[in-house]
Amino acid sequence: MIEGIKIQGIKTPFARGLVMDRGVHYIPHSLTPYARNIRLRNGVSVRREGYTRIAKGSQQAPITNLISVQESLFAITQQKLYRVNMQDFSLDEVNTQALGENIATLKYDKYLVILNGANDGKVIDTTNNTITTLTIEGGAKPRFGEVYEQCIYLAGGGRKNNILYKSTVWGDGSQFPVFTTPKEAEQIPFRSRITGMAGTRERLFVWTEDSIEVLQDVNTGGNLHKGSIPIAGANALANPNMVVKADDKLFFWTQDNQMKSLNYVQGVSEDAVGDISHREDMSIKGFIDLLDEDQSTSFGYYHKKNKTIHWHLRLKGEPYTTIVLVYDLDTDSFLIDTNKYFTCVANHKLGYYAGSANEQIVYRDERGNADDGQAIQRSRKTAPMSLGSPISRKERRQINIYGEKEDDVEIGVDVLVDGKTVFSGKIQSSQGAIAGSTSVATATAPLGYEVQPGGIKPFEYVITRGFLRARGKDIQIIFSGGSFGECCLTGLEIGYKDLGEYDTADRAK
Repeated sequence: MIEGIKIQGIKTPFARGLVMDRGVHYIPHSLTPYARNIRLRNGVSVRREGYTRIAKGSQQAPITNLISVQESLFAITQQKLYRVNMQDFSLDEVNTQALGENIATLKYDKYLVILNGANDGKVIDTTNNTITTLTIEGGAKPRFGEVYEQCIYLAGGGRKNNILYKSTVWGDGSQFPVFTTPKEAEQIPFRSRITGMAGTRERLFVWTEDSIEVLQDVNTGGNLHKGSIPIAGANALANPNMVVKADDKLFFWTQDNQMKSLNYVQGVSEDAVGDISHREDMSIKGFIDLLDEDQSTSFGYYHKKNKTIHWHLRLKGEPYTTIVLVYDLDTDSFLIDTNKYFTCVANHKLGYYAGSANEQIVYRDERGNADDGQAIQRSRKTAPMSLGSPISRKERRQINIYGEKEDDVEIGVDVLVDGKTVFSGKIQSSQGAIAGSTSVATATAPLGYEVQPGGIKPFEYVITRGFLRARGKDIQIIFSGGSFGECCLTGLEIGYKDLGEYDTADRAK
């Protein structure tokens, strides 16, 4: 460092967040929405896998639903049902009958249930492709449902949208439960409209407009209605597809764009709603502000292998979901996934499949090194750093970036001062030797470290000449890269000269 220049050391690992000012804490608990298209595990950044086409229809129409039933994956597009043929990459029409709009699906053994809240439901026997009408006592037209403890629960449609219908007679897989009489369709009324539901090993949770109703011992003749958890109007469920069960936990997305947890413990009687996205230590408000108020077509799902929850969300002004907020259960942090214009995702035979929002295309997700042939880009961006003095301007003189990476990984580095780019460079490697990419920066192995080919190893990237005289209050650094492999940012040092607060003459300049 240059003599007489202050050195601000930020050596905390970048594992769970990026740099921002918060008192003496320069690394917040989690700021990873600034991380795009990467996975984070113990600070190591790995570019996520891509997705590939496995089937395509002939029309320019979206895939609206995907559902796995026994050995087959089914897709709904233009109100018709297709079986996804992975042998010849086609969509095979199952039945010519129109299924209606705004469809929700439900799987029960070999049966596929079609619901939309405006018409009678339909039950499709996927072994012989026959369709029968689902008639419910009292003429109810449910909008969604849940299979729980061998029973089917239906709700959400028509004028009786506050009633939960429970099947009390079910088959052994050779027949579908019937709902045509009060005895066959037990009715459980609530005070307001039912908006969603999800079951755990002990309880069935039913979301209404102003509460989460808790049902327990539903099939043993015990105390059916256990109690209610009040929720404010804005915290009501965004739509029935925004409840996600992750192992033994439940999470949901609200109408005012918050991620909540439903905290329950097996054998414990008290349930409570907890904050996830709006905790003080999460710092993702900037991302939330980009979202549209209407998330009625959004959806979420749990990736069991990666232990991540994926929320496919609409940005302001977008016609469909264009961005994915991923919550990592292991690290309690968020990141962003982009370039996934999906309308639905289904887990089928240990794989994840997605429907396109633009064409009759079904993708296999988590497969390959590109997004439908396009290179995957990833990036991490720090929050604005004022280095403890947000009202004074500084002259940056030097930056040291510490990390680890594989030989073939290339990391782009862009430095912004008060929002303007003042430096662009790359951390590269060639046959085990780490070198800078421009004349204004150098990158060398740390003292005492001998570079070995292969594997992940430390680096130090130093930005000096050409970065001098970069004056301003805040500094941000963007790390990006499209190359394969792993990398880890472990620390940051910034050398600067404090020029004091802005005065009238400074502002005039």
